[in-house]
Amino acid sequence: MTTLKQIAHLGFDLALISIILAGLRRNTGWILSYEQSDLKNYIKRYLDWGEFLYGRLIHVAERSKYFRKETPLDGFLDGVFKRVEELGREPRKSVNRERATSIERR
Repeated sequence: MTTLKQIAHLGFDLALISIILAGLRRNTGWILSYEQSDLKNYIKRYLDWGEFLYGRLIHVAERSKYFRKETPLDGFLDGVFKRVEELGREPRKSVNRERATSIERR
């Protein structure tokens, strides 16, 4: 017998999967191929729900003080901070991570 906890867990998992699929579509253009399925109306509604949730997530992130836009100094792609030469700037003596991020926030 399923419990309320299991139903909530399943709902949360389904929401996360739909958000991931919405992010995949928005960022890469790749979509789930569901046109040949007998359940295409349900799948379309599920994917639309994911689009709605993804939009809400973006809205929350834009309004939150805990999120900001990525800068070239973040260097998330290679896991380390990018060198000054990669940024196309002349090196300065006192540029460090904290000062660079405080300048970006202004």
